[in-house]
Amino acid sequence: MKSENYINVSLELDKYGLVWHPEIGDEISLRGQETHVSILVDPQGLTPRELRDSFVWLPNVEQLVTQIEARQGLIFHAGITETLEYEAIVKVHAGLIAAKANSLRVAFGKALSSLLESKVSAPLH
Repeated sequence: MKSENYINVSLELDKYGLVWHPEIGDEISLRGQETHVSILVDPQGLTPRELRDSFVWLPNVEQLVTQIEARQGLIFHAGITETLEYEAIVKVHAGLIAAKANSLRVAFGKALSSLLESKVSAPLH
């Protein structure tokens, strides 16, 4: 989903220190023009640092789950609620983190954002 909502969640993940290791095929958004979304197909000789400075990473569901698991979070529940919202519940040593959104991708992004914001885990690079 390329909605502005997901772009905002990705910007929040970036703000909370989610480190992106650029790979061909990653979905990205141009910094300063966040609604300009594309796929990284040619890094044009830019270093990973230069890519991070130029683009915002828009992780997909699998990448979000990998980031959650890397921080010792477990997917406790992922599904749809009776009100037709997607819900992601992540179990961490401090308890449960729940997030609801219009897509599972946004729900996982919000859960990861809460995990990063709460500093439940140590910084991971």
